[in-house]
Amino acid sequence: MTQILPSEIAKQHCLAFMEQLDASDLGRALMVKGHGRMFGILVCTDGTIYKAFSGELEGSYTADGFVPPVFDVSSMSTLLKRYDTLIKSAEGSTREISQKAWSEVKDQYIFTCHDGSKAVLSDIFPNAPAGTGDCCAPRLLSYAYLNKKRPLSLCEFFYGDGSHPHKSFHGPCDARCKPILPTIVGLDILYQDSDIVVVNKPSGMLSIEGRGPDKQDCVASRVRSLFDGCIQQPCIHRLDQATSGLLVLGLTKKAHDILSLDFEQHRVHKEYEALVDGLILETSGTIELPIRLDTDNRPHQIVDFEQGKKAVTDWTRIKIENRFGKKCTRLKLEPRTGRTHQLRVHCASGLGCPIHGDALYGTAPNEKYPRLMLQAKVLEFEHPMTKVPMRFELEPEF
Repeated sequence: MTQILPSEIAKQHCLAFMEQLDASDLGRALMVKGHGRMFGILVCTDGTIYKAFSGELEGSYTADGFVPPVFDVSSMSTLLKRYDTLIKSAEGSTREISQKAWSEVKDQYIFTCHDGSKAVLSDIFPNAPAGTGDCCAPRLLSYAYLNKKRPLSLCEFFYGDGSHPHKSFHGPCDARCKPILPTIVGLDILYQDSDIVVVNKPSGMLSIEGRGPDKQDCVASRVRSLFDGCIQQPCIHRLDQATSGLLVLGLTKKAHDILSLDFEQHRVHKEYEALVDGLILETSGTIELPIRLDTDNRPHQIVDFEQGKKAVTDWTRIKIENRFGKKCTRLKLEPRTGRTHQLRVHCASGLGCPIHGDALYGTAPNEKYPRLMLQAKVLEFEHPMTKVPMRFELEPEF
């Protein structure tokens, strides 16, 4: 998994900590075969520095100078001892007991999130494998938020003999950290550096602030809170609140301005995937329908050949699916223009097949399709500062 926060400041503290371990009894113990451990350091904006280790350190969940785990150690020990006794006294297979034990153990992991709320592991990652929540990043971030600190820099490294090279640096793991960190930090960060950040926006979240106090929480505000020094309005492009997928944001004014111009001059490639209501027999095509705001029914957009703005979408049929008890069509959509609700209007009015879960142009979300089934799947652009070509792709969430 990519680094979710800048790592350089914390990395310097990691290097200093490695030197301390080199000269310590703990460091020598970690060099014994199989005793290596992952460590992490989080630096906060006020200068506070937190250290963590993954799992247990030489048989203990806690150690002086390190943040505690996200569960109550006494309660966890009691729970594990009870199930250990049951397993030892059981005859035959103990699989059912072990599964029940892990189910209860997951309820013990309680994370403090970016907004001060609490999240239980069993709720945010029901199928979590053993060890989820024991990694350094979740421990560090949860502890920082618990103490009302703002994270600035995070770095992890492996020390000793074990599953990774000695003194090697690592990002949060895919198997255990990736599914839970978006809940903890409030964003699913796919890439970040000193100039840009790429996120996977969930369906239901605003891209930028709306009108009113209840519409201030958005991707832009969360990026500002997470990346120190971020400009006031980092959003370069937007996705509808109901649409999920790829967004790139500029952390600096220069990066923001360069990428904004690239979007304006169509030097950025975007692909969307949608599941629409109906059977489309053609394999591909182009929709050219001008669009404008329906001023009597905001934010609804309508096709208007006299006053509408030019809107062009190329589409390709991916496959026909049997979903919700009927035939549906999965499409790749490539907008040549960027009008508000363009893809939603073009599917509904141009193809006669509204996107599933589209409350404005089709059927409102319900139990069968609880969200708009439209995702920004592919985003290709040139890095505004390094000029390196960048490509991101997400599998659809539906």
